[in-house]
Amino acid sequence: MDPALNRGENMKVVLAALNARYTHSSLALRYLKRYCQGQFPNIETVEFNINQSPGMILGELVKRRPDVLGLSCYIWNIGIILPLVGNLRKVLPEATIILGGPEVSFDGEYWLSKYPSIDFLIAGEGEEALRRFLEEYERCAGQLTEESLAAVPGLVYRRQDGQVVQNPNPPLDLASIPPIYAGDLGELKDKIVYFETTRGCPFRCAYCLSSVMGPVRAFPLARAKEELAALAAAGVQQVRFVDRTFNYDPRRALELLEFMISLDTTTRFQLEVGGDILTQPILELLTKAPENRFQFEIGVQSTNPATLDAVGRRSHLQRLAEAVRFLRERTTVIVLLDLIAGLPAEGFWRFGQSFDFVYALQPHRIHLGFLKLLRGSRLRAEAEQFGCVFTHEAPYEVLYTKDLSFEEIQRLKLIEDLVDKYYGPRFEHTLKYLLRDGRSPFQFFNELAAKWEEAGYQWVEHSLLGRFEILHKFFAAGNPDLLPWMLYDFRLYERRQNPPRWMGGSQDRRLEKDWLSSPRLKEVLPEASKLTPRELSRRIVVEELSFGTGTQTVLFYYPREGTKARTVRLA
Repeated sequence: MDPALNRGENMKVVLAALNARYTHSSLALRYLKRYCQGQFPNIETVEFNINQSPGMILGELVKRRPDVLGLSCYIWNIGIILPLVGNLRKVLPEATIILGGPEVSFDGEYWLSKYPSIDFLIAGEGEEALRRFLEEYERCAGQLTEESLAAVPGLVYRRQDGQVVQNPNPPLDLASIPPIYAGDLGELKDKIVYFETTRGCPFRCAYCLSSVMGPVRAFPLARAKEELAALAAAGVQQVRFVDRTFNYDPRRALELLEFMISLDTTTRFQLEVGGDILTQPILELLTKAPENRFQFEIGVQSTNPATLDAVGRRSHLQRLAEAVRFLRERTTVIVLLDLIAGLPAEGFWRFGQSFDFVYALQPHRIHLGFLKLLRGSRLRAEAEQFGCVFTHEAPYEVLYTKDLSFEEIQRLKLIEDLVDKYYGPRFEHTLKYLLRDGRSPFQFFNELAAKWEEAGYQWVEHSLLGRFEILHKFFAAGNPDLLPWMLYDFRLYERRQNPPRWMGGSQDRRLEKDWLSSPRLKEVLPEASKLTPRELSRRIVVEELSFGTGTQTVLFYYPREGTKARTVRLA
């Protein structure tokens, strides 16, 4: 045999990923290439995104003429990959096509029976499996036998008698995987990069694939620090940890957080954390974190004890609430709280109670997700038991359950959209006013959704001012101070643009001119003494807000372009 062939140099191996967005990069491809390239130095990786033309993706892959083509599959790209594979088979009939990733790691017989263009699957971890597959492919010069296929961990294949076989795939020693973020990382500047320090999860939530991945395994801590430092130095926009519960080991989490705080970088680190297991030392450490350093995603999912019990989720809600309040009040950590609609034993109004619990904690963002019955998850196997009907194609999203009707799910989807449109700093004081006297946030958003749907607004995009105007149109009656609070929220972020006439406010800017020439300005705004009159004129706006209790004059001071104003109430 040619010595070059022994080094894998005569094999053309191409690994491809279809990312969700252009700014994303594929973690899987980096692992696979780095693990295999010692023996197969010419292995190529190519990344696309799901918004690109399938025809152009097909053309690019065909142009590379691979002997072996591997594709990374998820619920959000499988709908594009399957027809792509069918066309690749027509144009490249001799190529060996192998699929891997969470979407095809379960129901191997289904995939290979329904899609004959797929040659092989890898179920589970792919690094050692792909390397062994390429070794056998090379050894057999592409003529793989059942004996050689049986030697590949995690491989799913058809035997000659048509039976689909799946080989066992023992857990990989994570220390054996070489670092994937080293050397020149210039292509990752300003990108969103995925990163992991662990695989597996200590919890067994029935809707999550991590529940079937076994116990947590950790990468070496020193290696994690080296890679994080390299990513930060490369100017990555955001590092998204895929660890299912970053703080499962509080001592390890504390050390990594301390290291990330010490980095001189503008990179933001997004972590999925268990809110109720955030320890006091971790919380105290986070008070020292620079602004925009961390973003925490905390899964609440439900506050219904019956629901949590049905999905095998343990959650100490009081402890979680205390941790979130600490993060909001004493740290600069950006907090996202997640809920899942469609879980067992939770109907529309009981979901509303979960929503109100989360809303009261005032996270920076509330994410309403909808149950997805993932292949391999326990909840998919139990779907009939809780009357769950879901879409046949990915992402296998819930259509209705015995507790939540299809119509109610559609209403929740509209509520989700309206929460994205209105919840947050741009409408902060307006919503506080509308929700005064203990009004349920969920009931308010449900009422807003009903009015929105009746007006047909769900079919049209709306500008920021358009959203203000719609809110005024729907809720002006019985809310006499709605307009001044809208003007207040508008001015907190808008210095250059005058408010629309229907909102009120000053149109001629005479109030600023009066205050710019007033000797009292330096008393109410000490920063004024450090700025020239020209600079001051660019940084302040003064508005008279006509509340029912009287008129208030408010000075809005913008420290920097594009930042939220600091307000000073003037006599």
